[in-house]
Amino acid sequence: MLKRTILFVSTIFFLYQAEIVPFNTNWVEELPQGWIRSFPEEDQIPSSKNHPNAGAIYLLDEDILYLFDKTQVKVVIMKILNRRGYEYAEITTPIYGENESVEIRGRTKKKDGSVVELKNNDIHEVSIYANLKKKKFSLPAIEDDCIIHYEIVYHSDRYPLVGIRYFQNDEPTLLSKFSLILPKALQLVYHDSPPGIIDTTKDVVTAKSSPVSLHTFSKRDLPALETEPFMPPSFEYLPSLAYSISASGGKVEDPALRSEPSGSKTKGGEELKASWENISKWYFETVEKKFKPDGDIKKVAKSLAKGCENAEEKLEKIFYFVEENFKINFPSRFVFDETKRVFDRRNGTSAEVSGVLYAMLKAVDIKGTPVLVPDRKKVSKVPDIPMLDWFDHLILRVNLAHQEIWLDPSYETNKIGHIAEIYQGVDALLIQKSNGKLIKTPSTNYLENLRTCITDMKLAEGGKINCAVIETYSAPRSARLKNHLKGKNMTERSDELAEEISRYCPGALLDTSHFADLYDFDSDFNIFYKFHSPYYVIHADEMLYINPNILHRDETAKEFSQPTRIFPIMFDQVKMDIDSVNMIIPSAYQIISLPEPISLKNDFGEFSTQYQVEDGLIIYKRRLAIRKLLIPSSSHKEVKSFFNQVFEEDQKTIILKKKE
Repeated sequence: MLKRTILFVSTIFFLYQAEIVPFNTNWVEELPQGWIRSFPEEDQIPSSKNHPNAGAIYLLDEDILYLFDKTQVKVVIMKILNRRGYEYAEITTPIYGENESVEIRGRTKKKDGSVVELKNNDIHEVSIYANLKKKKFSLPAIEDDCIIHYEIVYHSDRYPLVGIRYFQNDEPTLLSKFSLILPKALQLVYHDSPPGIIDTTKDVVTAKSSPVSLHTFSKRDLPALETEPFMPPSFEYLPSLAYSISASGGKVEDPALRSEPSGSKTKGGEELKASWENISKWYFETVEKKFKPDGDIKKVAKSLAKGCENAEEKLEKIFYFVEENFKINFPSRFVFDETKRVFDRRNGTSAEVSGVLYAMLKAVDIKGTPVLVPDRKKVSKVPDIPMLDWFDHLILRVNLAHQEIWLDPSYETNKIGHIAEIYQGVDALLIQKSNGKLIKTPSTNYLENLRTCITDMKLAEGGKINCAVIETYSAPRSARLKNHLKGKNMTERSDELAEEISRYCPGALLDTSHFADLYDFDSDFNIFYKFHSPYYVIHADEMLYINPNILHRDETAKEFSQPTRIFPIMFDQVKMDIDSVNMIIPSAYQIISLPEPISLKNDFGEFSTQYQVEDGLIIYKRRLAIRKLLIPSSSHKEVKSFFNQVFEEDQKTIILKKKE
């Protein structure tokens, strides 16, 4: 776990630099009625000449948390520079549920100084899922060099005791600020990432008579967020803050479960402190309450298990039943409905679908342990700031016959024991009644994440090629592909395949194709197809120029075109690709030139090519492996060189000449 910092809120972290901040952003002790901030003075607003590449500038991006009122305020003041910045006048509020509400204020200051207010009938409420809603609005009178100002006041039904805040935006930001106004009895734990990047200085202490205290975290003069290909986890490398608030002897509702405020109030002066064990227990109580094996759930589970000789067979039948029959609407740790309702409608959040699986296994006496996992693109190493906000998905872990089995229905075509790539190798929270803790999810070895492609190519004298192909994907490698294909009909699948072939084979026409069973979970996934192209081979002066790598050239080098790199490199997955092309050449032609074989190997990858010549046959073999997921930015030069060589090799040709 990463180091955390503890603050007592009798001390304030407040930053103020008058020469940088163009208008008053003093903190407001009590939640005001009406506008919290005002427009800056004209002579304090930067000119568009200072930001020639921007569409807009954040003059102020502020979040204020009034804990006692269960209220959060979002304040944004922006200068719209040109038409590219007009999109920032289209705003969507946070999602809110029952017993929660959102207030909106908005206005636009035009170039001539006039102010146009947002009207209530321009604010629209939209249903999202179950009882969740959000509001959308467009600020009026948008033009070049106008200033927009909006404030969103979100009244929650719970105390917002935990959260994650990012400080950088897609456009330049003069001041990004986050303030927490808390009762003095509370304790704040925070982690800024990367460590020390957020401004925190001990400047002001609140008066003893004040019932509340302030924490302020800020970042100034931030450039527009520039991402790079293969970005690492956002929280670990972008300016961000995670915080958790706890109390001793106070009555504070559960900070963890939005859907189920479970009796986590302090009793008899008992200390309420955020911990992984407490949060695990809270979530476990929700699981037990919501995911009950009653009614049809129990009947169907018992029916599926009938005739099974052991627990392994029962688990297999139930897991694949859930994968085939339930649709995940979106990844989420939240549980909004009872399992019965999710079961009846056959869809839900990823946590709800995993809940159905949990209940069905429980109905046949198989105990599954829920495990909350984060998206690897957000965070892989969870800081020691206990909260559920880190996690995006729920999977199960089952122990049978001393074997640990992972169950992840996220792709709906996953094999038992396989976890989707974005949830592999991350810190996850074990959900149980006691001893809840962070564990590490397993990762697929690159050798297990395999794709092979065997192509038999017959070359005619005029340069036309006819190819028969077998592509094979291992069970872990095929899950994402099969999940994509599942939503397509046969015609759409063939059309996509034909388009993929023609990427590197001009004029290619798909003759036949066959896709293996998408729901054969335990076997490799095969695609069989035949195609021809009269234009693929270059024919000039009785010479034929043939690139043997017809289907799977690697163009990753284009993603590393820059001479330097800011962020570490995180690939989507580790993998092994093996390609083989058996090329039958016309008897009237002879081989003039073959590319030299190559072999590259380092700690993050390997690449090799081979050429063999037999009677009338050229055999081309190629291997490409990504063995390491995360690579430091200091290795950018080596990574760039590696993929440049791969790209160059994938463009090389075999030369044939007509015999005299």
